[in-house]
Amino acid sequence: MRKRDLILFLLCAAAAALVVVTLRSRFEGARTALCSDVPCAHFNARMAAIESAIRDKGSAPTYLAIGDSITELADLPPLCGYEPINAGIGWATVETFETQARRLADLADPKFVIVALGTNNALRNKEDDFKDRMTALIASLAKWPVIVVPLPLGPRVTDAGKLNAVIAELPAIRARPLRTTETTEDGIHLAAASYVEWKKTIADAVPKSICP
Repeated sequence: MRKRDLILFLLCAAAAALVVVTLRSRFEGARTALCSDVPCAHFNARMAAIESAIRDKGSAPTYLAIGDSITELADLPPLCGYEPINAGIGWATVETFETQARRLADLADPKFVIVALGTNNALRNKEDDFKDRMTALIASLAKWPVIVVPLPLGPRVTDAGKLNAVIAELPAIRARPLRTTETTEDGIHLAAASYVEWKKTIADAVPKSICP
């Protein structure tokens, strides 16, 4: 290779590398802007895992479950013949999914969508615009049946009742609230027995009309 050709090759390689770095930086910057309510490392890791699960599902009929750490930690069962795509993200609030809910649903093309959000809104005193944000989120998912799950009560989730009263008025199918709630030592997350009932309330809320 002549010296001039070598220099040209190196310049092209450097330019290509710069483009890759620039695009990666913009991509990471866009994701950082989306994770104001969630530690960015966790947000990025969970979003990558969710997108991977969507890609891997193939043609299998699915439902999409959007939520916070209570959803993320749940061993979600098949419902009405549909396999779960667990899109729970620890620390998430309603704001976390204002744009992501519709994007993930478009990618997954589920039969229906579960929305289980609000615990972190309650913990961070973000109740004032909860109704407006939840209404907008549900409206963004108008292509699919949406089932909203009430907040589990817990010693630290003191405003759960207030937000559940808002959920009861939302234009969506609603799971019933838990009759009693056993939490782990943190006073927020569900103990095993309450997880069983939590999942049953969701299963019971799925309309028979959307079952195969």
